[in-house]
Amino acid sequence: PPGAQGSRIIGGKAAAPHSWPFIASIQMDGQHVCGGFLVWPKWVMTAAHCLIPRRGLGVAGVRGGRGSQAGAVGGSAPQRSHPCPRLPAQLNRLATLNKHVKRVRLPSPHIDLKPGTVCYVVGWGDISNFGDRPTELMETNTTIVKRSLCRTLWRGKVSPNMMCGASRNATLQGVCAGDSGGPLIFKKKVYGIVSFSGERCGDRRYPDVYTKISNYIDWVHCTV
Repeated sequence: PPGAQGSRIIGGKAAAPHSWPFIASIQMDGQHVCGGFLVWPKWVMTAAHCLIPRRGLGVAGVRGGRGSQAGAVGGSAPQRSHPCPRLPAQLNRLATLNKHVKRVRLPSPHIDLKPGTVCYVVGWGDISNFGDRPTELMETNTTIVKRSLCRTLWRGKVSPNMMCGASRNATLQGVCAGDSGGPLIFKKKVYGIVSFSGERCGDRRYPDVYTKISNYIDWVHCTV
């Protein structure tokens, strides 16, 4: 689809220490490329396009909600492509769960968030439309947009397996390149995976688009 396939938090703020203990960074040669989140001690979920075949691909954890690689979620992600829009990356060792490293809950099958629901997104992507990178984990909120409206705005590119979120006002706020694969969070559960957004980050005329996890719960349970 058009726009940025992979996203950056824009219009947000630095996350409080230890506030998102399940967030992970998909990295290549030690550099952040995508977000992800821990769903089981040996599995991190992310977007499939984040795991295209390439050398030096790995998963780093977070300690205290910061960009530290000292967290227990470490290991190599599978170096393969996949036709599905979401993919769990198997770590080469189990994550050590503690108060700073936790797995996150997923929704029940086929649950849909109502339009107007306020969710959170977090990540290490750019914090402006000029390529500025954050020095720590960032967060912002986003409001669920009616799927039919989102499909119209994206000219039919939004399917029933997707969900959309946008700023409530003209403020540039949301995701763009670098946060792809990261979580859309509501009440301590992850309902969506960052998929793509508009060319201008945070522009509500082109809502951010997420993979709807609840449509894939049976597949997730069979895989992990």
